[in-house]
Amino acid sequence: MYSKSKKSLSAIPLLSLLLLSLDASATQVVDGCYATHQQVNISAREQNRLAIDGRRIGTVVPSQKGVISYVKDEQAGALYFTLASDTPNSGTVTLFVSDEQNPAATCKLILVPRPIAGEEIIIKPPAESRTSAAGRKGGDGRALAYQRHAKDMILQMADEESRDLEPIPVNQEIPLWKEARLVMLSKYLDGDLVGEKYRLTNVSDTDMLLMEQELYRKGVVAVVIENHTLPSKGQTLIFIVRGRKDNE
Repeated sequence: MYSKSKKSLSAIPLLSLLLLSLDASATQVVDGCYATHQQVNISAREQNRLAIDGRRIGTVVPSQKGVISYVKDEQAGALYFTLASDTPNSGTVTLFVSDEQNPAATCKLILVPRPIAGEEIIIKPPAESRTSAAGRKGGDGRALAYQRHAKDMILQMADEESRDLEPIPVNQEIPLWKEARLVMLSKYLDGDLVGEKYRLTNVSDTDMLLMEQELYRKGVVAVVIENHTLPSKGQTLIFIVRGRKDNE
């Protein structure tokens, strides 16, 4: 599925990740998170504030259930959150954030816990032309439904207790490169989409950094990685949703 000539994941020391993440003592303004994942620092122990510039937060879905505790400021449309008490503060957490004005557009944030004071994170929504807004309102909503369908599949694959989809056991190792071992655990069929659940193990002697956008290929609709930073011999679950082929 993945060739060695085109590595889908990058393995770099965790120290490099921390050096790339500059300490922020003021508000962090995030731009471009609707197109690709953006990394932000958060306090590992104190409350953090999340808001969308000029809009109200609609939904916030973490990649791992129960990983954050939060209180929504209904008046301001913002979110105050902290890591749950049993959440490791040495890894990262992905948040999928949408606003009330355009719930189909999703901002993807990679939260990096740091031993710092509480942070304020302001998301800049994407610019929208009048033409695109009119097209969205006048369309039949198929694209929006498709995106919501993919998000629902991710949530159901991750939550074994409440899911309605029946898993198809696979347990097949997918050839990757020498630093990692990738096993497809199960597959899920739902209408015109297919969900795939993987377990990736870091078999190298160094830390490994994983990014969702590096796993996108033709036909893939959504990718979620449970843990982005893996120590040596560490494991993570990966969820991929793609379009269903004619023979499936």
